[in-house]
Amino acid sequence: MRGRQREWSAVVKLLETGGATLLLEGQAGMGKTRLLAEAGTAARARGWSVAASAVEELGQLIPMAPLFTAIAESPDLTEGPARLLEQLRSAMAARTPLLVTLDDLQWADTTTLMALRTLHGQLSELPVTWILARTVTEGHHDIDSLFDILERHGARRLTLPPLPPTATAELAADVLAADPDPDLLALAATTNGNPALLVDLLRGLRDENCLDITAGSAHLLSAGVPERLQASVRQLLHLLTPEARHLVETAAVLGRSFQLDEVAELLGSAPALLLPPLEEAITAGVLVSNAETLAFQHEVLWRAVVSGLPPAVRQSLRPSHDSDVLAALRRGDLTGAAAACAALPHDATEARIRSEFLTAQVIEARDGAGPAMALVRHIYTEPAATRRLLATEPIAAAWLVRLALAVGQRSLAERIAELGSPESPAAAHARGLLSSDSTALAQAARNATDPWCRASATEDLGVLLSRTGERSDALRSLDEALSGYGDCGATRDEARVRRRMRRMGVRHRHWTNGEHPPSGWDSLTATELRVSLLVAQGWTNRQVAEQMFISVHTVAFHLRQVFRKLEIGSRVALARLAAERESND
Repeated sequence: MRGRQREWSAVVKLLETGGATLLLEGQAGMGKTRLLAEAGTAARARGWSVAASAVEELGQLIPMAPLFTAIAESPDLTEGPARLLEQLRSAMAARTPLLVTLDDLQWADTTTLMALRTLHGQLSELPVTWILARTVTEGHHDIDSLFDILERHGARRLTLPPLPPTATAELAADVLAADPDPDLLALAATTNGNPALLVDLLRGLRDENCLDITAGSAHLLSAGVPERLQASVRQLLHLLTPEARHLVETAAVLGRSFQLDEVAELLGSAPALLLPPLEEAITAGVLVSNAETLAFQHEVLWRAVVSGLPPAVRQSLRPSHDSDVLAALRRGDLTGAAAACAALPHDATEARIRSEFLTAQVIEARDGAGPAMALVRHIYTEPAATRRLLATEPIAAAWLVRLALAVGQRSLAERIAELGSPESPAAAHARGLLSSDSTALAQAARNATDPWCRASATEDLGVLLSRTGERSDALRSLDEALSGYGDCGATRDEARVRRRMRRMGVRHRHWTNGEHPPSGWDSLTATELRVSLLVAQGWTNRQVAEQMFISVHTVAFHLRQVFRKLEIGSRVALARLAAERESND
């Protein structure tokens, strides 16, 4: 029972004292059913009788079915509580302790709940111990009332929380019979401690050959969403009303976090009308409400919902193309880039690999090389798929080589270089990075037809020349790359090149000299505007500094200027103004 020591201690105490009641509740997948099963095993080991049952989703159609299933061998469902009570008293004549466990009581009919309340009171003098469990959802007020009544009469209520990180790692090792590597642990953490999601994720990855399990270690090869997990998420969404499910699926295409008015716009509804289904989704643990936004509680749940939507639906809700991801990434809008990734198609192998490649670029920019490699590692080992990607995406070869070198996997970088077309600028760029070959990088910078690829190769040439001590040529290449990125609107890349040049003792003015009004959005410089938009998305000063390749102190200075010009005093106010500005654009 990984991470459930508190709850198991409560079960043990219950069995030691007997004649008491334990109420278990929590969101779907938190392990209530497993806890009931373990309690039954422990009770039988003590010589107790055990009566166990669970309510089916359509249990409302058969009154008292779970009670009869738990107690009676040949029940007559027309006899009612009196006959059931008589059977229970007869079974208790020998004074043998009895444990009654009932699961999924959120589905129970009113008659069952009333009978359960009656039996609970009338059997209080007999050695009957109860463990009752339910999943917390909206719209089941009768079970809410029963739990409240039983708690007032002495029952203990326990809510199962998410597993802590240590227990998540231990459960992962249990499921796979191997120690998970850091990439796999990072992916496991996206389940936010939900045991059912975690188990389905791990078993799905194993069944779909996305893991390499050797010598007691489990290594992640591909971080896609396995079908097993998608099926579990579909079951979870089935617990919601159609209105709440529609809201969740629509919100998913906007990204893991979103604004209610964005969903309302897509659904053609007023935000106020979406509050009941939104509350239902939050109660069910699918969504959470943060200070300024709404979000999916589990990243892996969000990814599964998106993956489960038909491509045509994703496209009709939020049309998106590769260029949307790259444009947002290059201007430093990682939130927008992630949202665009969520709408990419996954319906065919080539589309899936292309989507993973684009998503990995966003992850690398946001979280670093390690998490990005976890998503695309399998691409390096699939020659046919990799060749198609390299043939259709001019930036792929250099980026994949650079990523492999960043995580110390030179052999993977060599595979990419071998698969590239010998004469293409993209292949020359990849070879130049792998072998520190200035001639190959110059060839790529000279012959690339895509402006951004040309600037990227020129930047890499400048970096290499700087390392070899050729300062003037290095600065010339970096300055050319800076101009190329500027022509492409790649402000994030511009910022990185400026930082390189600052480290070489050269500073470039990167603001316009046009007249600015004294206040308002139009008064902000380009740098101030970019700082303000990142902060409005919830980024910390350190995160903004890392993305803009400037110091934290510089970010703080620009933010003070933004507050003064916009006449505000907090980040919350800035987020509100930014949202208003976007809605008016």
